[in-house]
Amino acid sequence: MQRPYHIGLALSGGGARGFAHIGVYKAMQEAGIHPDIISGTSAGAITGVMFASGHTAEESYAFFREKKLLDFARPSMSRTGFMNLSGLGKRLAEFIEVKYFHELPIPLVATATNINLGIPTHFQKGEILPCILASSCVPIVFSPISIDGYQYVDGGVFMNLPVRPIREQCDIIIGVHIDPVEPSSHVKNMIQLAERSFHMGILSNMNEDTRLCDVVISPQHISQFNMFDLANMEKLFEAGYQQAKTVFSRPNIKELLNI
Repeated sequence: MQRPYHIGLALSGGGARGFAHIGVYKAMQEAGIHPDIISGTSAGAITGVMFASGHTAEESYAFFREKKLLDFARPSMSRTGFMNLSGLGKRLAEFIEVKYFHELPIPLVATATNINLGIPTHFQKGEILPCILASSCVPIVFSPISIDGYQYVDGGVFMNLPVRPIREQCDIIIGVHIDPVEPSSHVKNMIQLAERSFHMGILSNMNEDTRLCDVVISPQHISQFNMFDLANMEKLFEAGYQQAKTVFSRPNIKELLNI
């Protein structure tokens, strides 16, 4: 069957661990691997729109350098979240320099959760930024984003590794899983408890999508970094880069990807 795209790239959610996505993309650039379509949830939607808009890994990394959480997320007076993502929206708009999905050089699908209907939604047309922010709204932490009369939160609630939206359109899917839940001997505080509970809840929805991948890249030992940890972006970037280099150096990988 003739499919419209050869290589699809699926990027999972994972908060600040999304810096690992940028490391993976750098390794892809060096290996000459170019995605024909990108599908992202949460952190994967944020980094995905950077790549889809034509930016390199180096440019995407520079976007975050020397930034703090409050540069992207602002305290909110809303009853539905402690913070909002207005800062991220403003900076992303300046960075990607396009407004609508159809203007992107590489097609993008951004997955969010329709909290009113209780279903996942895969955005790929219309205005980009509201959909990216909706995909990234961790429930309770961030206020939901309203689009066409519905409220949306983090896409990871139902689909944290969004392979299914593009599986039938692609010959090959590279999936990048940056949200592992590794054993922990001690949960120290309420924030860690809430974060670990959230990650354990969404991990169960990743199994089906992981099985649908032809290549899976899962950076090692990044669960030690929490989802709001902007201080360790270099370590996370490097973890993604090194794991991707290992995967792409395996025998027959270039034959599989037909590059």
